Amino acid sequence: MDALDILRVLRRRWRITALVGAVLVVLVGAVLFLVPQQYKVTAIVLVTPTNNSDVQNPYTVAQQAQSQIAALLVTVLTSPAVTEGYTAQGVNGTIEVTNANGVTDTSQTDSPFITITVTDKSPDGAVRGAQLVRQRAIDELKNRQDAAKVTDAQRLVLTDVLPAADPTTTHASQLRAVGLVAALGLVLGVLGVVVTDRVLTARRAAASPTPAPIAAVEKVNGAADRRQGVLPELRPVASPKDESPTIKFSPVRSEEKQGRGSRR
Repeated sequence: MDALDILRVLRRRWRITALVGAVLVVLVGAVLFLVPQQYKVTAIVLVTPTNNSDVQNPYTVAQQAQSQIAALLVTVLTSPAVTEGYTAQGVNGTIEVTNANGVTDTSQTDSPFITITVTDKSPDGAVRGAQLVRQRAIDELKNRQDAAKVTDAQRLVLTDVLPAADPTTTHASQLRAVGLVAALGLVLGVLGVVVTDRVLTARRAAASPTPAPIAAVEKVNGAADRRQGVLPELRPVASPKDESPTIKFSPVRSEEKQGRGSRR
């Protein structure tokens, strides 16, 4: 069965098709109502050197060490152990930490920027989650420099480029759910109409009586010969004899002729 056959079945069973379409619309509406909208917060920080007499403008300094520290922090913040710590502290949203322009593979990037994206069901939860990840990055950077006994003049810090605030509404989860339900419902609906058409056609064929074969009747010698499914034999009809009128003469015996002559 190809696409044209399916379209013919849907057209022939248009009432069932309309019912399936109405049910699908109701399901999509229910998904839109049940799946809540989410809120997203994006925070961006930049690894910069500390302001001192040697560095007057930290934004003009671009060193390999800044990119390496950014890549290190992304690796730590996305590790399973640290991610479980977010959940233990009450962060229920989705957390994504990337380097540069959304790249998760830090080995292929060379950027001092760190992007933190948190998606949650509530705006306050999204803001709190982004602030928690940002603070975790600051503490990780400080602890590592303390362990290495880095002087204050050579320390690196995280400078906010985009603060963890101002949540925005996102409908990504709703659109994903609607797309999944619509695609699955469309496939199951078409399959249901086709199966229903096959069942109804089979029932109608079983309920309709089978016509009996036509019986041919042939008369042979005045008797009716009834044989089912056999056509009568074609026989030539004899034409009537052409009997032309004739004059018949009866013979006269000689005795009768003599008798008649004597009488005269």
